[in-house]
Order: sequence, then structure tokens, then C-alpha cells
Amino acid sequence: MAGLWHQVLRTMSQPGASPDDDLLAQAAADIALREHPQPPPDAQVVLEIARNEFAAVLTVGQARAALDRARRMSRGGPAR
Repeated sequence: MAGLWHQVLRTMSQPGASPDDDLLAQAAADIALREHPQPPPDAQVVLEIARNEFAAVLTVGQARAALDRARRMSRGGPAR
């Protein structure tokens, strides 16, 4: 996950560049899994975190996909 956070910092610190929404969705999903273990987070939690932490507006589909990916990664599975 350290690589994810390095990418988030790099993409958000580039002046004039648009952050990668999928990357920010993944970061928000990572936060959701760590901070909301019970009950398990859903897409709405990911959307709220993305909006509050990164000022990112995501789709529900992006949030769900990122949350699924984060769950697989937390279990040691492949990211995709």
C-alpha cells in the first residue's frame, strides 16, 4: 500500500494536473477498510472519504470497484 500513497501524493502535488480519480478511489477505499472495519464499509463510505479527504467526486461504480479491489488486496489476493 505504500506505493499507492506515493502515487496519491505525486498526483495531487502536480500543479495544473488532474488527479487520477481511480487512484483516489483506491486510496479512499483503503482508508475505508482501515477506519471502518465494522460494519464493513460500502460504496457510500468510500464516496464520502474521497470527497472529504481528496475533494474528489467519484461515481458509485468507481467506489465499488475500488472497494472490491482493496478487499482483495487486504486478503493478499491480486489487485485486479
